[in-house]
Amino acid sequence: MRLPRYLRLRESPYLAGALIALTLLAAYGITYRAGGTSTAAPHLFYVPIIVAAFLHHHRGGLAVGFIAGILCGPLMPSHVGDAVPQTVENWLIRLGFFGGIGALTGALTRGLASQVELLRKVNTETVLAFVRAVDAKDPYTAGHSLRVSEYATAIAEQMGLSAADVDRIRWAALLHDLGKLAVPEDVLRKPGELTDAEWALMRTHPVKSAQIIEGIATYRDYVPGVRQHHERYDGKGYPEGLSRDEVCLDARIIAVADTYEAMTSDRPYRPALSPADALEAIRREAGSQFDPAVVAALARALDAAPHKFHGKSSRLTPQQDPGVFLGN
Repeated sequence: MRLPRYLRLRESPYLAGALIALTLLAAYGITYRAGGTSTAAPHLFYVPIIVAAFLHHHRGGLAVGFIAGILCGPLMPSHVGDAVPQTVENWLIRLGFFGGIGALTGALTRGLASQVELLRKVNTETVLAFVRAVDAKDPYTAGHSLRVSEYATAIAEQMGLSAADVDRIRWAALLHDLGKLAVPEDVLRKPGELTDAEWALMRTHPVKSAQIIEGIATYRDYVPGVRQHHERYDGKGYPEGLSRDEVCLDARIIAVADTYEAMTSDRPYRPALSPADALEAIRREAGSQFDPAVVAALARALDAAPHKFHGKSSRLTPQQDPGVFLGN
């Protein structure tokens, strides 16, 4: 899961440096215009100090605290209008405060950042544990959700979506089949054709997947993509029979990735298709089962990184084309 936008400043050192420099200059200019250190304006220097501490921890806070202490020390009069300088004692004390606050804030934010990273790791491990639980029910599809997530991510990137959108789709794709935990193993592992009653059970899994995650506040953005990933572009899918733009983009992307992964992986009832054959079969369903724009993005993703798009198969070129299989 992606960090909040303000935390991602740490990933952009030039932007972070520019922000700190601008706030330092702003604090200096406002303090000077306000009349010098005899006013309350010097407290504005705490803004760049705290920002630096937040982004660069204790070293950043201490360094910017020192710079602020110099700017608001020997380089800043006590009374600008009368050109009265500060005493050395006053600006040294202020420099000490600035540096100390910067170092302390940096140490605290470093601890906070460690806890945030720990929570992210725990969250990832929890999701992967759920995915492994689904795999354990049907070893034949082991790794399916991970591959669907990888393919969906590549498709989303080819469609030019934002980093936040790509990340949301990646996680929704990982979680899309959790509802299979509620489907009997004899149905999941059945090598032959499912009966109507068994299909009815199988088709409950998108709703059950959504129900599993919708109670978790941080997962609620993934619910539409998970719930709708078996809807069709022409409205003939399930569970609600939505069509075209009624189906969220996340689900339209996951649907293509899900089907591509299923077609390029061996199953008990049929061999895998080659990537080229799978793409051709999916292209035939563009505009009916699948969103044409998503299918086009899959083709671009295959061209860009073909080595990433081989499913779990023992043979990639079967003797017969089983046609488009509605995902897993």
